[in-house]
Amino acid sequence: MNMDYREYGRTGKKVSAIGFGGLRFPKEDYQSGNYENSVKIIHRAHELGVNYFDTAPGYCDEHSEDIFGQAFQTMDRSTFYVSTKCGLWNAADGDEARKVLEKSLTKMGLQKIDFFHIWAIKTMEDYAAYMKKGGIYEGILKAKEEGLVDHICFSTHLNGDDIAKVAQEGVFEGVTLGYNAVNFAYRRKGVEACAKAGMGITTMNPLGGGIIPQHPDRFSFIRQNTEEPIAVSALKFILAQPEITIALVGMNSVKDVEESVIAGEHIIPATPDLLENMGKHLTQELDALCTGCSYCDECPVDIAIPKLMDAYNEFVLTGGDSGAVKERLKVQWSMDNSTAARCVACGKCETLCTQKLPIIDRLKQIACM
Repeated sequence: MNMDYREYGRTGKKVSAIGFGGLRFPKEDYQSGNYENSVKIIHRAHELGVNYFDTAPGYCDEHSEDIFGQAFQTMDRSTFYVSTKCGLWNAADGDEARKVLEKSLTKMGLQKIDFFHIWAIKTMEDYAAYMKKGGIYEGILKAKEEGLVDHICFSTHLNGDDIAKVAQEGVFEGVTLGYNAVNFAYRRKGVEACAKAGMGITTMNPLGGGIIPQHPDRFSFIRQNTEEPIAVSALKFILAQPEITIALVGMNSVKDVEESVIAGEHIIPATPDLLENMGKHLTQELDALCTGCSYCDECPVDIAIPKLMDAYNEFVLTGGDSGAVKERLKVQWSMDNSTAARCVACGKCETLCTQKLPIIDRLKQIACM
């Protein structure tokens, strides 16, 4: 294996092009409290050259950091980097953010976090809340001054224009953002602004919430090698763009690891002309596909909104085939479209949606199919 390594912004750190996302460990493993299999997955990734490991409090029902902690016990600390996070929902101010950080350090058996993320900035109001006097950013900045954090970054679901505004503030050294073949033509402004600011750029959700592998023919334009799996092509497509530092992949098995690291080898840089040509294959409709983050899954009348939005993707991709939506609900989720009619249009889901999709209107459409 010949993993590609890249400079992470101006930090002086060289990181693997493929990063390990710690959100998708096998549920049956961590619910049983037996981390042995998950630890093997981490160790195999490390053996194959992955040196960037991303986690967060709350991932895998609070087990993710513990799993990494067990794996790190037998790994040379000088050979890998760790990213974790703190958000407005688990810290109200700088003091609480410090406690979150200290808990992460304890769970993973670390002396410091290499890349600490201000977590999931979804609106500019969120950004202001993080940056207020005595707020989370200030608390983490103090921890950095004490040597508990090397670099402060942010993860975000902002649009390209707002990402550019945050990048221009110059307070962060890196960013993690959703970026893939579904939405790249509409998110590049933010990516370009972060690159111009000298930031490391990590992409999450490289498979578009599963949309790309589920519709390989629709996304065949990203393939440079017709023989390789579409998931590998999707990763290579992202990594071929010179601004991108890391593509995060959720690893659920050793097989996932071995298939993903292939994308981090022998990457052919994409030219501006190639990207422009690929952009012509996309439509504004594709940018409106739900990418499955599930932030909307807090419905007060218990509608399974993420599942319904996943099915609505079929409506977009098939040009308006309601039968495809009902088939997706039946086969994938063992449900029908009737639950969508329970919507009371309270708007909570649309407030939480990172993509600002018209969820209420879509639920109404699904209910009438």
